[in-house]
Amino acid sequence: MSKNIFLILLMLPAWSFALPQERLNAKQVLTELPKSAKRSLTTAFSKEAVGPWLWIGGTTALTYKYDEEMLADAKRLGRKWDIPEDDKTEAKIKFAGQDILRLPTDKGSALYFLGDGWMHTAVGGGFLATGKLTDSTRPVNTGYEIFHGMFLSTIFNQALKRSFGRESPKQSSQARGKWRFFPNPKKYSANTEKYDAMPSGHLMTATMTFTVIAGNYPEYKYWIYPLQAIWSAALSFQMMNNGVHWASDYPLGFAMGLLYGHTALHMGEAEDEKGQETVAKVHYYPSFSEEGTLLNAAYYF
Repeated sequence: MSKNIFLILLMLPAWSFALPQERLNAKQVLTELPKSAKRSLTTAFSKEAVGPWLWIGGTTALTYKYDEEMLADAKRLGRKWDIPEDDKTEAKIKFAGQDILRLPTDKGSALYFLGDGWMHTAVGGGFLATGKLTDSTRPVNTGYEIFHGMFLSTIFNQALKRSFGRESPKQSSQARGKWRFFPNPKKYSANTEKYDAMPSGHLMTATMTFTVIAGNYPEYKYWIYPLQAIWSAALSFQMMNNGVHWASDYPLGFAMGLLYGHTALHMGEAEDEKGQETVAKVHYYPSFSEEGTLLNAAYYF
């Protein structure tokens, strides 16, 4: 592989979900977390997940092999395009000595901010506010699903980060970063960047947000998907340029974003008397032809 090649691996999966018939409420963002956690685990370890797991493992192994070359390429391109390596976000709101809100101050930190939790909180808040002001169910549900997905994905992301304990590039003590499995919680908190590279939480959150939006607004897929690709590529590039992530941190983070985005789309679904989810009546799936990618819908009755 040439040192001048920067890999971007994308996957467009099929999905199905039942559209909620009733408007969601703020309480469900938290109260449905146990049900969503169970649903996501069931999905992740089902027979249907074998293919995605092979994709995750294969792309992670491939990018891990070339991590150092791809990191060097990202930094070379950053210098060529005059994009700073340093994170120059500045704290705008502090509480008890802790930074609460950090905002970008240059183009490098702006690219990094594309995956920040505050960015996606603002996106979810925008949908929610729009829905409340116009008394529209779809944007209200979209906002609540984004918030639900953020809480849900963060729980599992933190569990994995604290299990892998992989060094970020800027803290690496050996090629491709050292792995310290299940690091001491105090050491993790004292020097987080030394342990939290794998998987990428920023890419996960961005992917989850776009997944929720696309699921609720399939008629706008023709600009949602290209925007997601550009957004994710820019974010992934900058996180390597500023030494926060390796390329091999991305496949699992991307897959987690898809999983928890699709899981969030199930908020408000009813369960039958046996505790099983009702069968989705509306199924969406992509098809491919010479004319391009199409999103099909099928209604079962």
